[in-house]
Amino acid sequence: MKLTCVSAELLIYNHLTRISQQRRRMFQRVKRFLYDLIVWSGIINYLTLLIRPMLRKIISKTKSSNYKVVDSSGASMDATLLQGKVFPPVRTSKILSISGMRIRKDDAFLCGYPKTGCHWMYEIMQMLTSGRAQLSKQGKELGGMIDLVPDIVLDSLPSPRILNSHLHYDELPKGVKENKTKIVLTVRNPKDTVVSHYNHHKVMTFMYGYDGKFDDYFELFMAGKLEFGDYFEHVLSWDRVMKTQNDNPVLMVSFEDLKARPVEMVRTVARFLGKSVTDQLAEDIVKACDFDVMKEKRKKEGGVDATMFRKGKVGDWRNWLTDSQSEAIDAVWREKMMACSYQPDY
Repeated sequence: MKLTCVSAELLIYNHLTRISQQRRRMFQRVKRFLYDLIVWSGIINYLTLLIRPMLRKIISKTKSSNYKVVDSSGASMDATLLQGKVFPPVRTSKILSISGMRIRKDDAFLCGYPKTGCHWMYEIMQMLTSGRAQLSKQGKELGGMIDLVPDIVLDSLPSPRILNSHLHYDELPKGVKENKTKIVLTVRNPKDTVVSHYNHHKVMTFMYGYDGKFDDYFELFMAGKLEFGDYFEHVLSWDRVMKTQNDNPVLMVSFEDLKARPVEMVRTVARFLGKSVTDQLAEDIVKACDFDVMKEKRKKEGGVDATMFRKGKVGDWRNWLTDSQSEAIDAVWREKMMACSYQPDY
């Protein structure tokens, strides 16, 4: 009798379990259908343009931080710590979802350490892709920043997309390798990079809440404690990728070369992406991507992008770094970076 009761209970349990599993599968199918319907409709692209002027407030209220980077004087910045690595203050679920992100055949990628000319290069790439010398409507973040932006926004972007990231190569979506996606890599000398990165964190208080001094920030930079990790290792890791892998074509473009030979570099990027560009279009793109032009336009729009533009110059580090700080960077470069494909021009 007891065995019969136990068997009946097991049958009922198994039946309820199957029903529960069927309901979950049905829920997932409905969820995916609605997701794909929203993406197909393109409504997200219109919504992002509407919320763009309010993005600063939205970020300040929705950011997610589980860690604080603290400098030697006690000033801290909000961040997310995952598997021993520091990221901007976003949900860990967002970071973990990146590897499975859907990549399209006609996507192009823009990668590089923060503040190495990524916004500049993003606009150049999207102008070459569209064939028009006009700044993007969404900007680099909402226009394809996979490290921060929700997947539904990225999936809603029309093809061809210019996706961008500050991650290492092995942290990019799996589909990047599978589709042999072309990657443009930006690099910039570490002295100007640390100055620009400091001002980036200072001005974006709504996201990081940092109000420290440059000397303390410099120590964090040299110790590799900032978001996306150590600058030197980031550059070296991409250098190894360029020298050892055959899955993805990678074009390295330095900030200094863009400043010195902008038209030539626009043509170089166009050839790499397989885009035809006339002399007139190349010159028009350079004019449209002039730093002051971009800064003024983004300032009028009132979006977060306006905070990303400061000076856009080579050599401003001389107004910030002490002789000992400059030499500290030189010493690390001599020790670790002399075999690197990129050698900085100060």
